[in-house]
Amino acid sequence: MPAPISNEQAPLELSAVINEWQRLWHDDGFVAEVEHAAHCDDKGHYHWMIRLRGEEKNVIALWLTLRQRTVFLETQVMPAPEENLEALYKYLLVKNADLRDLHLALGLEEGIYLVGQIPVGEVTLERLDELVGATLHYVDEIFPTAMSMGLASLYRRRRPK
Repeated sequence: MPAPISNEQAPLELSAVINEWQRLWHDDGFVAEVEHAAHCDDKGHYHWMIRLRGEEKNVIALWLTLRQRTVFLETQVMPAPEENLEALYKYLLVKNADLRDLHLALGLEEGIYLVGQIPVGEVTLERLDELVGATLHYVDEIFPTAMSMGLASLYRRRRPK
C-alpha cells in the first residue's frame, strides 16, 4: 500500500525548483538533462533524474525521489568492487566522515552509492544547488581512487581535460 505524499502540492513544487535550477545551470555545460516521471510509482514516490557531466566520471546520474515527507538523493559512485575490498571499504569509511549532507553506502548489487535525504520543506533553489554541487564534487573526488582500488584490473584513469 503506497504511503500518500503528505503535501499534495509537493510534486509540483519540487518540479518547479528543479526546472528553475536547470534553467540557471544548463548553459554552464555540467547539466546534461533532467528527466521526470509525471506519475508516481507503485510506492507513491515521484522520481527525477539529473544527468551531470563530471570531470573524472563522464556521466553522473543523480536520482531525486520524492517520498512521503522527504526527498531522497542517490547516485552510483561505482559498480560492485571486485578487488582490494578491505582497503577500499576503509578508504570509503574514512572519506564518509568528511562528507557533508551526503554519505556513502552499499546499494543494489553491492555498488557504492552516494545518498542523502532532506525534508521536502527544505528543498529550495539554493539547497538543491548545494546538494547537486556536493554530489558532483564528491563523485569526482572519490571515483578515481575507488575505481583504482576496487576494480584495479579493469579501470584506467581518464585524465580530465
